[in-house]
Amino acid sequence: MAVKQVYGYVFDNQARVVLLRDPTGTWNLPGGTPETEDGGDPLATLEREVWEEVQVRLAGPVYLGYQTVHMPGRAPYAQLRMAACLTAAGERAPDPDHGRIHVRHRCGLVEAETLLGWGDVARPQIRSAAIAAQRCWALPIDTPGPPLTD
Repeated sequence: MAVKQVYGYVFDNQARVVLLRDPTGTWNLPGGTPETEDGGDPLATLEREVWEEVQVRLAGPVYLGYQTVHMPGRAPYAQLRMAACLTAAGERAPDPDHGRIHVRHRCGLVEAETLLGWGDVARPQIRSAAIAAQRCWALPIDTPGPPLTD
């Protein structure tokens, strides 16, 4: 199955995950579509997309899994999910895809689950992201830092 999208739960050192809000008001994880320059490497896609959308650098990525996306008139495709640790946050800049600056929001996973609004289907991947954050980076998932929006 073709990998058409890669998205990441990127955690800062206070156990907050980075979300973005697009101009329609929809919240999402940073990530996107592989491009030729990524050389078929999902990590390269994630690193590039996260930087373009929310100007964040990451390290220590962990593969969480994928979900199959079914769209009318298209072959099913894989949408990968990864977790990673935020290493640096840069100055806000326009997304090169459309020139808009997304709202960048860092929050605990409980708030992220509410903002994303993906329902029951997302709970296993959110649990997997929490486990990765605790085991890989020893982050205090149950007591994240206060929300931060810029």
